[in-house]
Amino acid sequence: MSTTEVHYSVEKRPESYDKYEFTLPELYRKLAKEELREDDEIREQSLEQMREWIAKHPYIRKCRTDSSFLLRFLRFRKYSVPMACEALERYLAMRETFPQWFKNLDCNESVMSELLSDAVFMKLGQDGEGRTVLLCIVKNLNVEKFGPLAQGRMVALLIESLLEWEEVQIGGFRVMLDFSESVMKHYGVWGVSDMKIFMDAINRSYPIRFREIHGAKLPKFAVTVINLLLTFASTKLKERIICHNTVLEMKSKFDASLLPQELGGELDGADATRKFLKHLETRRSAILGLDDMDIDTAHFSSLWSQSNVVENEVEGGVAGSFRKLNVD
Repeated sequence: MSTTEVHYSVEKRPESYDKYEFTLPELYRKLAKEELREDDEIREQSLEQMREWIAKHPYIRKCRTDSSFLLRFLRFRKYSVPMACEALERYLAMRETFPQWFKNLDCNESVMSELLSDAVFMKLGQDGEGRTVLLCIVKNLNVEKFGPLAQGRMVALLIESLLEWEEVQIGGFRVMLDFSESVMKHYGVWGVSDMKIFMDAINRSYPIRFREIHGAKLPKFAVTVINLLLTFASTKLKERIICHNTVLEMKSKFDASLLPQELGGELDGADATRKFLKHLETRRSAILGLDDMDIDTAHFSSLWSQSNVVENEVEGGVAGSFRKLNVD
């Protein structure tokens, strides 16, 4: 995984484009071919088509056209170029429509720096199938100090920084959510409008591939809030959710080498956090540079104009993900 800082142009019609070279381990070449339909020929043709589309797009004013950036959308949509282009439009429009959530994501900003140092999220590594494993420890989130906007911005920064890794673009994520010792305020601070913006980003606007989402020890008082949050999630995302009664049960699904010592594993959690913070620092200018991209949002406002919450969906429309769980 490269940690070299690079400057990326946002000129939509650059004089020349970078030449992509696949440098990942063979596991990822195999995954890309079998799961995403990617090979050298398809990749080159798709990049060419997407760049041509960007150059002619009447509403995109500035956009990165480097391979690393465009491939995250092509891989997200399994090399359907029209769907990848649509995903890019939505991503650009989301950032411009809600800049307070998704722009100026600076790891050195005081609020962001404190949130990151609290180890709410940890990147634990890749499993044997090439999937990046993340851990979220909800109790580490200081909800007395940081509200939904700060929390959402932290997640946005994490996603943008993780997508800088091609291993993540190809292999996707496995997530562990540890709800142990969380309190009502961890869930009660989020309003419906905040939930909708956040979940739309996670579910539809960021080119991320969730492979599995494991949750354990969800308190009974949080079930209704989580069910409300999931009304904004797609059926596909809900199907990725795997619920566990105990952390012990959840961690049994992961190799001990990927579990922090605090959970009985072999990994030095503090060291993993330090390494990820170093990665954030090396990618800081690239992530802030995303703010230089621009699209005319007037043509995309309808994407966020209507709520998709319907009456009684809180109790009846979440595929039973958490209702089947024996909560505390």
